[in-house]
Amino acid sequence: MKQVVCNTKFKLNPFGDGGSKRSVQIRNLMAGEDFSFVDDPFTLPKGPTRRQLMQWAFRAIKFVRNHYPRNKVGSLSNRIRLVKYYALRIPIVYDKYLHQNVVFLWENTNDRDMLYLMKATGHPVIGLPHNIESLVAKQCVEALREEILNLQQCDCLFAISKEETWLLRLLGMNAFYLPYYPPTEAEVQLLSIRKRREDRKTNPRKRFLLLGSVTNSPTKKGMQLLLDYAAGKSLFFDLCVAGFKTETLSVNRNQGISLLGTMKNDELSRLLEEIDAVLIYQPPTTGALTRIPEMLVAGVPVFVNFDAGRSFLGTNGVHLYDTFDDLFATLKSFEPYQPELLQKDVVAERRFVKTIKDAFG
Repeated sequence: MKQVVCNTKFKLNPFGDGGSKRSVQIRNLMAGEDFSFVDDPFTLPKGPTRRQLMQWAFRAIKFVRNHYPRNKVGSLSNRIRLVKYYALRIPIVYDKYLHQNVVFLWENTNDRDMLYLMKATGHPVIGLPHNIESLVAKQCVEALREEILNLQQCDCLFAISKEETWLLRLLGMNAFYLPYYPPTEAEVQLLSIRKRREDRKTNPRKRFLLLGSVTNSPTKKGMQLLLDYAAGKSLFFDLCVAGFKTETLSVNRNQGISLLGTMKNDELSRLLEEIDAVLIYQPPTTGALTRIPEMLVAGVPVFVNFDAGRSFLGTNGVHLYDTFDDLFATLKSFEPYQPELLQKDVVAERRFVKTIKDAFG
C-alpha cells in the first residue's frame, strides 16, 4: 500500500496560525488520491527494557558514525544528544517504514536529524519549508549555509514564496512554488465575508485594521513599530488592532486607536466586514504569506510594506509602501473598493500531487 508519511510540528487548524493553516492546505491537496496519508507524530516508544535501550543505543552510535562527518558533530555532548535522539527514533521510523512503499513529507524543516533518518530508509523525501528559517531567526550566513545543506538532501522541494523558490533553484535544488491558498473550511468563511462586504456601507471616517498574531516575533515587532509611529500622529482615520494576544501590545488609546485583542472567528469575521482595509508591517523576515491571500479572498484591500508583501508584487488589492510616511500619505487618498478574488494556482497544486505520485515510481 502506498503511504505518504508527514513529519510536522504544526497543529492542524484551518483557523490557527500561519503554519497550522499551511499544513491543513497541504493535506487537503492530497485528499481523494490513490495513496493513504499518515500524519505520523513518531510517538516515542513506551517502557522499553534496558536490553532494548542498549541495542537501540548501539544502532544509534553506528547511524551517527555513518551519517554525520566528525567535523559536523561538534562536541561530545552533541554526539551524545544525537545518539539519544536516534536510539529512540530508529525503531519508530527506520524499522517501521523501511520495507513499505513510502514517500516522506518533511514539513518540520527545523528537525534536520529526522531528515537524515528518513533519507536512511531509501525512500523519497519531499521538503515543504514554511520559510527559510535561518533568515527568520538567526539571520546569519553560517546558519543559512547549514540550512541549505539540509534542504539539498531532499529529492524535491515546494516553497511557499516565489523568492525562496528562486533562491533554492539558484542553489541547484529541484524546487517549485506552491503558494498558500486558504483551506476549504477557511475559504468558505472568507467568501461569506466577501459576499457581505458587497453590500456594506462606507464608513464616514475611514476605518483600518492592523491584524496579526504577536506570537510571531516579526509580526509583533512590526505591529508595535507601526503603533509607535501612529501614537505621534493626529490620526485622520480609526485604527483597530486585533489578533492573537495583541492585547499585550503598547497602545496610545487617545489617538483613534482601538485595541480589540484576541478575537473569536465570528467576531473577527464581523470586523472584516466593516473595515475599509487591512494594514500590515513587518521588518525583513517571513512576510505575510498566509494573511494576504486570506484578505484578498475576503475582499479586503491590503496595505503592506515591501518586505512583508513579498510574492505579491503587482497583485490586485495589494498596496505596497516603503515607509510609514508613504503609508499615511496613501491612506489619506484611499477610496474603499473590493479587490478581485484571488484565484488558486491550480497548476502548482496539480504539480505537487503529481510529484508525490511520481515519487512512488
